[in-house]
Amino acid sequence: MRDRETREDGAAVLNTERSQELLKEYVGVVPGGVHSNFRSPTYFERAKGSHLWDVDGNEYVDCTVNNGACILGHADPDVEEAVVEAVKTGLTVGMESPLSLSVARQLHRMIPSAEQVRFANTGSEAVLKALMIARAATGREKFVKVEGGYHGWFDEAQVSVHPDPAVAGPAEAPQGVLGGKGVRANTLDTVIVVPFNNIEALENTLEANKGDIAAMILEPVMFNCGCILPQADYLHEVRRLTDKHDVVLIFDEIITGFRLAPGGAQERFEVLPDMSVFAKAIANGYPLSAVVGRKDLMELSKPGGQVLYGGTYNGQYAALAAASATLEKLKDGSVQRHVDNLTGRLAAALQEKATELSLPARMEHCGGQFQVYFNDQEIADYRSAAASNRDQYLEFHREVLASGVWMKGSYMFHHGVAYSHGDRDFADIVAAFHRGLRAVKES
Repeated sequence: MRDRETREDGAAVLNTERSQELLKEYVGVVPGGVHSNFRSPTYFERAKGSHLWDVDGNEYVDCTVNNGACILGHADPDVEEAVVEAVKTGLTVGMESPLSLSVARQLHRMIPSAEQVRFANTGSEAVLKALMIARAATGREKFVKVEGGYHGWFDEAQVSVHPDPAVAGPAEAPQGVLGGKGVRANTLDTVIVVPFNNIEALENTLEANKGDIAAMILEPVMFNCGCILPQADYLHEVRRLTDKHDVVLIFDEIITGFRLAPGGAQERFEVLPDMSVFAKAIANGYPLSAVVGRKDLMELSKPGGQVLYGGTYNGQYAALAAASATLEKLKDGSVQRHVDNLTGRLAAALQEKATELSLPARMEHCGGQFQVYFNDQEIADYRSAAASNRDQYLEFHREVLASGVWMKGSYMFHHGVAYSHGDRDFADIVAAFHRGLRAVKES
């Protein structure tokens, strides 16, 4: 990484002059200067492998990896070659091809629950379509989601994403909270919120709403709160209870998919959902998502069926080519073992330093994804994650970023590594983490 300037106190300083200039130009035509509210207004020129370069010439080890999408690393040569060849065909959107079938078959072979497959573009679209299918299958309107879970940008998904605990009711029986203005107020009539890792609360909810709930959707690992792991038997109990109440169980594997195992979290934890949605790592950063599940459910969305399933860009040809090349590399599990091992080593190194400095810091990790929490309690659900020290994380993040490791400023965002991250990257990340922890201790 490029040498950083330093202040008198030894802290690293990034030059961001060009990004600041661009931001001033951007905000006149783009609200906030970004096209997603989850991005910071730093502008980049290129990416390769595990590294990023911004417009000011700063080089970073990338620990966001396109929000978890670049599991192989940026500009993977096999993926890029496949995309270039796909572009040469002239095929883009609006038509089916042998490649569409080929990638669908790859997913059918890899994902335990994928009896049938349909493509979409984004995770939000895939979730929305899965919920429509579940409602058609059951004739019910309501669905259950986990507090703190993010499943997209549409109305029903914008309930209790990261609510203020002070207004969200008791932890064991949280109240639904709208995510912001513009969300339909009556959305709360059809969305029921439960805490993660709490089977008793789920059982009480299903009993109280017997015959009214179409589906339950959850991330098997809550990466949209950083990284919250399911406790022993939690997912198996969720499966048992949803079966008991004839509720369609939907796994949101948009981030867990292909990272935790070739077949996703459902393979790793040996729990079979009725439907699942996949995106991100499916095509190493190219825009593609998929809805998969039981044949009787998926058949409801066929042409002439009960559920409209449309989209001009569904299965865009270049994205399918990227997916085909990516899935071929993911099917034997070696990529997953590499990223899992790397985050395990990072967690051990961070914990050792945090203990040395007597700091309540911990790194939760799974499938190459991770988050650092400044918290001395177990991270078991949204409330425990939200109780982490935000100010300490921001101080940690400031030093890590200035040291040349690209991470997000949110204390409950997920981070990760790719197959392209090697030993030199590991050393650089550890050095940045140590610097961040020392800054927190000194502050």
